[in-house]
Amino acid sequence: MFIYNDNKQVKSEFKKMAIDCNMTMTDIAKECDLIPQQLNNRFNNSRLALSDLKEWCNAMGCDLVIDIVKRS
Repeated sequence: MFIYNDNKQVKSEFKKMAIDCNMTMTDIAKECDLIPQQLNNRFNNSRLALSDLKEWCNAMGCDLVIDIVKRS
């Protein structure tokens, strides 16, 4: 779990999880019925859609968990 700073951080965490799941971006694209270029274009877009992120996590057999907590 991490405190969100920006989409770059989320993308980095996603790539780490893909490695932990022994999957490449090409593998994830195939699971999502996308060509790798389509996935790459969506992934590198400055606006990262949570619905896309959820779909990609599903392809890896992972859950996208979001928690909003009050600052102490």
